Amino acid sequence: MPLSAALSYKNSSSLTSTDGLEAHHMGQLAYYSNIGQITTDDRVNSDIKTAIIGIHGSGRDAGTYLCALTAIAVDASKERSFLRGQKRHLNPKDVLVVAPWFTAPADDIPPTSSSLPYLQWDAQHPIFHTWRYGAESILDANDKHNMTISSFGAMDVLLESLCDRNQFPNLQRIVVIGHSAGGQFVHRWALSSNSWCFGNGQFAHRWAPKAALPNVRVVVANPRSFTYLDARRYFVVSDQIDGVKEDERSLSEDEGTLTSFNNYELRSPSAAEDNECNGFNEYEWGLDPDERVPAPYVINNVQKLIDHGDNTELFCRYASRDVVYLTGQRDIETLSAEN
Repeated sequence: MPLSAALSYKNSSSLTSTDGLEAHHMGQLAYYSNIGQITTDDRVNSDIKTAIIGIHGSGRDAGTYLCALTAIAVDASKERSFLRGQKRHLNPKDVLVVAPWFTAPADDIPPTSSSLPYLQWDAQHPIFHTWRYGAESILDANDKHNMTISSFGAMDVLLESLCDRNQFPNLQRIVVIGHSAGGQFVHRWALSSNSWCFGNGQFAHRWAPKAALPNVRVVVANPRSFTYLDARRYFVVSDQIDGVKEDERSLSEDEGTLTSFNNYELRSPSAAEDNECNGFNEYEWGLDPDERVPAPYVINNVQKLIDHGDNTELFCRYASRDVVYLTGQRDIETLSAEN
């Protein structure tokens, strides 16, 4: 999928002007799909009613996600309650499944007839799997415009391609789902994206089509971490500690459920607690800029909605979006820093 330089970011970390850049494509996003190429000049995908975008985890196994989600769509078509409030069943022929592949230099990328290179993201620096937090792509030495694009910006391009009524005139719903590292990706992307496909993006008045937009749902499954919208965190309520450490409590004692939030309070850390965990509110844990983890897409989009430290507009925008969280109650494996 070709990505226009008009949607990329310069090294200045600010959104580029579109002047003279619309025709320049900086590279292409690799993806798998159950219909092959999803956008062409000679085909209108009028049969597609539902689109599922699956974001891979740290293994970057996009093909596996395509197979799994295609099978899920077939299984869901057998459930009468899948499309709630609607009289018709889900028809697998009406479903588009797309699995974007955020490739790294170590990946064995497929051949292409296009002159555009595949966009890639660093897999190890400054942290592992940089694509999951919206990092900029690796700079192509042959790109005279000296541009990169965030993995979240690439996701916007994919989403907006599906929202194009010239290509998908009857698309009713888009489900974007990510598991584990993919869950981190979709959570932070849904928080920071200004895409007009959400119906309330920064540029909605400028680029959104007049036709009704598809409903966009984001499903965040089992992410390792979340980005908090302010400096408050959950702390154990001291007078409710019963002498058993949380990491020593067995699943059987709580009937296999997560610890009750009644045992925690949401508050800002004290000065002593802050000193013990410097940088706790820097991105990707919070929204303060962190030069060690550069994410100009996120910082730019978020800061435009924050007024002198007031996150109300950002909170309201995120709350207005259809975001579903899924957590496996036994997904408690301790992972290394690489995952």
